[in-house]
Amino acid sequence: MKQSVIFKSSNYSLSLWIVIGVYAVWSFGLQQALAPVLEPFTRNLLEQGLLTAFFLIHAFGYFKPREVLAFALICFVVSNLLENTSVLYGFPFGYFYHSTATGPRLFNIPWLATPTYMAMGYTSWMVTQVLLERFRPVHWPKSFISTALVASFVFSMWDFCNDAVFHTINKAFFYRFPGPWFGVPVSNFLGWLLTTFIFFGLFSFYLSKRKETGLSFRPAPAKTYWLQAVLVYLINAGASMYRNANGKSFPVTLSNGDIWQSEVIYTAMTLTTMFTMVFISIFAIIQLYKKQVI
Repeated sequence: MKQSVIFKSSNYSLSLWIVIGVYAVWSFGLQQALAPVLEPFTRNLLEQGLLTAFFLIHAFGYFKPREVLAFALICFVVSNLLENTSVLYGFPFGYFYHSTATGPRLFNIPWLATPTYMAMGYTSWMVTQVLLERFRPVHWPKSFISTALVASFVFSMWDFCNDAVFHTINKAFFYRFPGPWFGVPVSNFLGWLLTTFIFFGLFSFYLSKRKETGLSFRPAPAKTYWLQAVLVYLINAGASMYRNANGKSFPVTLSNGDIWQSEVIYTAMTLTTMFTMVFISIFAIIQLYKKQVI
């Protein structure tokens, strides 16, 4: 069975490297340089635009349109539904609300939250495929539940490394009952694991039931294709560490009266990122380029 393979096109690969390069430049300096002239919402919009561009270009090189659409819809519905239930009823993240600076919203959740779930969710999913060596569609029916579980941890690491800064310092959102992780409650992270496991689980189940005749004939993308997803995940981790290193020092007061110095939070989040997201990225690259032993 002959198929057109998009990821083998040199123009396609170049377009992905350009997006990754622009995202790296944006993450390591350009975003900070433009901070005095761009509002936080505009900067967030540009960042999510770059991540979404990577998601769409990269995904259509491997998945079929219906599979990309399935991921986007599942991610959109599950994430928005559970974030709204948390705002209204406190489940599963705990009672919280978004700052007005986060921009227009769907119900109680900013529109820009959805691209974050989709783009970083997709990137985390692809990193998980590398970690578990699931490089071809024929692997989809195998261990689809455990794959979703690993992916939920890989994605939740991103939240674990950033939410203390987003909530406590950037004040992008607020919790009614601040918790022990520099003001972030434990329920937030358990909620992330649950939410991401649900949408990864649904997507993984959907892929496992694909009965397309030519599924086993779909070729595996080259290692550089998988490397691109790992690098986006690593750039995101490095960008967080870079922002933390350049953060200003000032006291931060939580709604419960606790006071923290910002540099303590920045340092803690940098160490957390190093021992989670950076480690996962290094491990994924080792998995990708290790010698196969027969």
